[in-house]
Amino acid sequence: VHGRCICHHNTEGLSCERCKDFYNDAPWRPAEGAQDNACKRCNCNGHSGRCHFDMAVYQTSGGVSGGVCEDCQDNTTGQHCDQCKRFFYRDPLKVISDPHACLPCNCDPEGTLHNGMCESHTDPALGTVAGWCPCKENVEGVRCDQCRANYYGLSGSDPLGCQPCNCDPAGTLPYSTCDPATGECLCQRFATGRRCEKCL
Repeated sequence: VHGRCICHHNTEGLSCERCKDFYNDAPWRPAEGAQDNACKRCNCNGHSGRCHFDMAVYQTSGGVSGGVCEDCQDNTTGQHCDQCKRFFYRDPLKVISDPHACLPCNCDPEGTLHNGMCESHTDPALGTVAGWCPCKENVEGVRCDQCRANYYGLSGSDPLGCQPCNCDPAGTLPYSTCDPATGECLCQRFATGRRCEKCL
């Protein structure tokens, strides 16, 4: 009656000349013979309800997918909200569409190589484990939050994380380690000094 087309194939507009919102994974094209060229729904793994079409992404994928998800939720990112954001890692026991698939890294930024960033996913070929914290050279612990034995003073500004205590072996108790906070050494009975380097 009003000259308005009844749209099919996930299209909209007066002449069905564009794809509906969230159906932007392929470019709009008119139907050709038996081929309906229907607009394809974006795949955002349930983490977004908005997407836009990107021709460069579509061509790079070999004409498979050109939909780019917008405003990914649940700490996800990527074209399909299929990766975890920085400082989050993928739970290997959950599928990416799970709202709790991305967990926060629990690394100490002072002792970690990348300011608290952990391995984002598990890959046996590369030897990576999801959530693992890469520690600075003189730091240890699951969270990279403690100095190795005979090192002290965990600091984010120190590229190695902690500095050596340099205890004098002649004046230090056997098998003893220094205080991880102060760097003071445990001295033998008649030795003194911060490094146990002097006699009483």
